[in-house]
Amino acid sequence: MKKRVLSKIVSSLDKVFPESEPCFAEYTSTILKNERLNFQLVYRNEEEFSLRYNQIEIRGDLAPYFSVQSVGLVPVTLVPLKYQDNYYLKTTPGLYPDLIKPFDSDGLCLPPEQWRSVWVTLCADTDLPVGTFETTFVLKDEEGETLSELCYTVEILDAKLCKTKFKLTNWFHYDSIVNEYGVEPFTSEYYDIFERYLKAYVDCGFNMLLTPIFTPPLDTKRGGERKTVQLVDVRVVNGEYAFDLSALEKFIRFVTAKGIEYIEFSHLFTQWGGEYCPKVMASVDGEEKRIFGWDTSSTSKEYKEFLTALLPEIVQLMQKLGLKDKCRFHLTDEPTENHIERYVELYQFVKPLIGDIPTVDALSEYEFYEKGSVDIPVPVLNASGRFRNAKLKEMYLYNCCSPMNMYFTNRFINMPSQRTRILGMQLYETGVQGYLHWGFNFYNSVLSTKRINPYEDTCANDGFSGGDSFIVYPSADGVNRSIRYEAVAEGFQDLRALETLEGYIGRERVVEFLHEQGIEGLLNYPKNGAVHASIKQKINALIAKYAIKA
Repeated sequence: MKKRVLSKIVSSLDKVFPESEPCFAEYTSTILKNERLNFQLVYRNEEEFSLRYNQIEIRGDLAPYFSVQSVGLVPVTLVPLKYQDNYYLKTTPGLYPDLIKPFDSDGLCLPPEQWRSVWVTLCADTDLPVGTFETTFVLKDEEGETLSELCYTVEILDAKLCKTKFKLTNWFHYDSIVNEYGVEPFTSEYYDIFERYLKAYVDCGFNMLLTPIFTPPLDTKRGGERKTVQLVDVRVVNGEYAFDLSALEKFIRFVTAKGIEYIEFSHLFTQWGGEYCPKVMASVDGEEKRIFGWDTSSTSKEYKEFLTALLPEIVQLMQKLGLKDKCRFHLTDEPTENHIERYVELYQFVKPLIGDIPTVDALSEYEFYEKGSVDIPVPVLNASGRFRNAKLKEMYLYNCCSPMNMYFTNRFINMPSQRTRILGMQLYETGVQGYLHWGFNFYNSVLSTKRINPYEDTCANDGFSGGDSFIVYPSADGVNRSIRYEAVAEGFQDLRALETLEGYIGRERVVEFLHEQGIEGLLNYPKNGAVHASIKQKINALIAKYAIKA
């Protein structure tokens, strides 16, 4: 007797919970030649027992370009109800779909009376073929019996996305690789794993990379330390500094060869105000020791002498590499109005040492910019209005564990994917030049007091809303993506599509188009995945129309 399995195809913007039938059906789409397309095959096993060892056979001309992976459930324990609005999937702790991973030796397992999802991706190393194609996905059990056949039609348009002009960064945490895989920083074994993470980073759309001159002084408890990940080799002989930048140069050459365009150097002073120094390790008369850290004031004579010796050498290296106009320096992350006086002092000290290389920091008090103490401000979304109204020459936006209400975009696991993906269209509409998020792969508890297992803890030991601190999961030799990773990537594709359309009709007309679709500012947008998908289809159709005329 044939086993009973219900099946359907739904959008990548749906999140499939075991107990609820997904409703965002999608059986067709249009994409450009160099776009990535995602959707989901969903199944419900109507039997009383689990169906194991199932496989999916892909039929059609596009079969070589498709991949299928399982979607796993992960725990979310921190759900801060007080700050939430009504555009959430759920507001309770529990198991949520998020993890995307390859099938294991057991194939696709379908537990009884649950909806389960298979993530489908269409992409090519170069360009996809132009035309309309139907692809069939056949679910077979271990005996080869067909349990389900689903068909998806995709039209590939004869046009391509342009390269983005935006600076897009998601801070990389290098100690997470050390802790997770037991390798020493920046050894050949480290680079083997890092390369896989870097590919996922670039594939998502990020093109600016936090680069650890010293161990980044981020998310560290005062007085505590994170594993040393320092690319500048410091030597002190008879009180004199000498620097070997060969590891830093190797790193920069490596990442730029893999698609990174912009380098942002790790913060020169501690987080939340810049009161102290980052951890700096050095060989002092032959003995390895920490020479700066929480016990040294950021404005101390000793640290100023150190930076005075070091920073010009880093600038010289970037000049040699032809990247001087593509690098940025950070001072301190998220200073508040209480830190303005010190921040101005730090800026006035550092700026002459780095010349025309800009400083960039996540800060949300406009007074920092008014005082001329930051070259590129990065305000949080819900405090960015004054910056955006001033129409600065260059500014970025950031979000993190906030904002989480008023319908601001974010990437928490319990948010709809469309709320995450809308970021791309909003970045374009607001006219900013970049975007920053703090957590690409932070596998520590809040303030890095201990390691966490991201498969068991998505909330940094209940320090952050589920998913805030990472969008990729570690695998045995690399990374597994998440649904949120894919939503961010799709958002950046939307951004590039709007930039591509601008190349044909100009920015003013593209912004007008977005306003007609209900997308204006950071709060006004259709809170609906189907509407979002239809807007993207309209954008693709316009691009194809003007590409033919060009």
